[in-house]
Amino acid sequence: MVLAIALGLAGAGAVLDTWALIQRVTREGYLASNPPSATLWTDSIDFGLLERVRALPAIRDAEARRTVMAGARTPAGRITAQLFALDDFTAIRIGTVAPEAGTWPPADGALVVERSSLQFSGAAVGEPLTIGLGGAEPVTLAVTGVARDVGLAPGWMEHVLYGFVTRATLARLGAPTSLDELRIVVKDASLDRDAVRRIAYQVKAALENAGHRVTDVDVPEPGRHIHAAQMDSLLYTQGAFGLLALALSAMLVVNLIAAMLAGQVREIGVMKTLGGRNGQIASLYLGVALLLGLVAAALALPTAAFVGYRYAALKAELLNFDLTGYSIPAGIIALQLAVGALLPVGAAALPVARGCRIPVSAALRDFGIASGGGPSGPLLQRVGGVTRPLLLSLRNAFRRRGRMALTLLALATGGAVYLGALNLRASVRGSVDLIFRSLGYDVGLRFVRSHQADSLELAIVAVPGVARAEAWSAARAAVSRGDGVLGDDFAILAPPADSRILAYRPLQGRWLRPGDGAVLVVNRRLLADDPSLAVGGAVTLSIGGQPTAWTVVGVVESGPAATAYAPREVVAGLLGDGRVDRAVIAAALEGWASQLDLIQRLRGELARQGFEVQTSQLVAESRQVMEDHLLMVVDFLSVMAWLMIAVGGLGLASTMSLAVLERTREIGVLKAIGAKHGAIHLLVQAEALVIAGLSWLVAIPLSAPMSVVLGRAFGRIMFRTPVVVVPAASGLLWWLAVALGVSVAASAWPAFRATRVPTAAALAYE
Repeated sequence: MVLAIALGLAGAGAVLDTWALIQRVTREGYLASNPPSATLWTDSIDFGLLERVRALPAIRDAEARRTVMAGARTPAGRITAQLFALDDFTAIRIGTVAPEAGTWPPADGALVVERSSLQFSGAAVGEPLTIGLGGAEPVTLAVTGVARDVGLAPGWMEHVLYGFVTRATLARLGAPTSLDELRIVVKDASLDRDAVRRIAYQVKAALENAGHRVTDVDVPEPGRHIHAAQMDSLLYTQGAFGLLALALSAMLVVNLIAAMLAGQVREIGVMKTLGGRNGQIASLYLGVALLLGLVAAALALPTAAFVGYRYAALKAELLNFDLTGYSIPAGIIALQLAVGALLPVGAAALPVARGCRIPVSAALRDFGIASGGGPSGPLLQRVGGVTRPLLLSLRNAFRRRGRMALTLLALATGGAVYLGALNLRASVRGSVDLIFRSLGYDVGLRFVRSHQADSLELAIVAVPGVARAEAWSAARAAVSRGDGVLGDDFAILAPPADSRILAYRPLQGRWLRPGDGAVLVVNRRLLADDPSLAVGGAVTLSIGGQPTAWTVVGVVESGPAATAYAPREVVAGLLGDGRVDRAVIAAALEGWASQLDLIQRLRGELARQGFEVQTSQLVAESRQVMEDHLLMVVDFLSVMAWLMIAVGGLGLASTMSLAVLERTREIGVLKAIGAKHGAIHLLVQAEALVIAGLSWLVAIPLSAPMSVVLGRAFGRIMFRTPVVVVPAASGLLWWLAVALGVSVAASAWPAFRATRVPTAAALAYE
């Protein structure tokens, strides 16, 4: 019982410790980096313009930089590189970067890698990396240092190599060297997102008045890391299941105290006869519960701290933080100690109150466990093929119905969460399959310059190994709210309206059609972020700084990123002369190796024809990255299922131990009439198997609401997926195997104890 309480408390405490550490490292780590309140993209930024922005009343500081996308050849293969250039790396005040190894700042012709990109890319200090930008000749840069930027999503998660370079290095790569990204920090740190957005648009107006063109404005949630909301949702959900595990362990306390009271009814009657008051008697049993809680807390708190710190370190890694030097707040540990001590007392209060109210006469006449309480003998005997030992085990399982019900509920709840997690995994895999099944291409290319769509498609399909190709357009857009302030920006992908490569099945409305004008199909994530984009709604979007009227005609499911889809002809026309800068390709070859070879041949052939490729992306790789991200969240949630199964298993072990103690005299009688150790062992294990089998059955209907809960929790963390309610046959078999394994393990020690009691001692047991 102590182990069950300790396990539940350790599970809930580990999540609480993790949450406290993440909150602390976010507050002291992320905010200490002075993250930008907003970012604006313009044509170029010089010192005079920066001083003009800094002089605005609402602005505390402003800095400029440039971000360049390139390709990198690393030991891990060809990957996307995102390079950041500033005027002075030693004087960064907004989104500060902390050097960790090697030299800082980066020298001309050198590269400092952001630490989250190291492991997956294979980069190392002192080793060269080849960086290529578009059709320019690739340049070999020496990796001279490692730094940490807590404002970036981890490179290993985004599959991007982050690097810091000088403007002179950009020139060597053939990239523009002017700074075009303005990062600002507002004076009032208490402002909400809308207020910061209004200030950002005041800065935009100032830039435009100075003769500069602003192409985009991004305003993040103030003081929140890009992945903080997802981490919080995951921790809250896990915390809820941790509390549920704690509640299940409290049910087992009820079982234990009730069993103690049932075995000591005559003692209670004697104490009352001698003048013992109900409060005095209750304090004896509540003291036992308090002692149980204190011992459990002594076991749980170090375990929770150990697990919580390492889990928080993993979460911090997902947020690109370093947990070194942070400790769990003392108040959090005190809270866990109080819960661990008082929870068993609260759980024991009801059975103790009932036990103390037994009249003296009834207590003195108590003769122990009633012979009834289970299914009737004739009813069981009518079941063919059931032996007498098995009949006895079935009757014993139902002898203490209240205890059996609580044990059954604890184990079945763990099973329901286990089945719900399996259902969620199947749902996520099915959703990813559905999303990528709608993508009829294998390779995506982005070009340095825009080209005519027809000529680009003809050049691509002429390369051996290409089955089909389409040229697409793309843009960033934001909903105009009518007061000059825009909403959050999102991506618009623009395939041909009659695309044979992309065709999502609409959840609402319809897909794009030939002849459509300015119409949008939005994905469900974008609709959740901005309900004004409902089907049939007319909205004004700002694309490239120009307002345009659009009509929403459909909703699709296309993944966790907010995205809209529009006809290529409309978007390309808005961006200029109808040219496009990207293409998607359906390969005639299967397998990563063949498709990677196709990418290399495409790059070479297209470059010879003047179509310089800037970046390339393998869809299979994108799918693997997305599935790994999503299933990692599912695995985090699944851990709580095993926690509750463990609590239920300890509850079953406790129940069987109590049953053996209560039936010590019966075991003595069985031994006296010739029962072998194997037969007694089988009786105990068969009783446990009955409870485990019933928990298997009860968990199946319970898994339906649990699947809904897990599905909605996952939807808050990542994106909504269809909820799988009915478990697959394989899932039911796995849960049956787990339940049977738990029953065998839980009954092993009680069964062994039953066989070791001497016959004489068992017959004399009171």
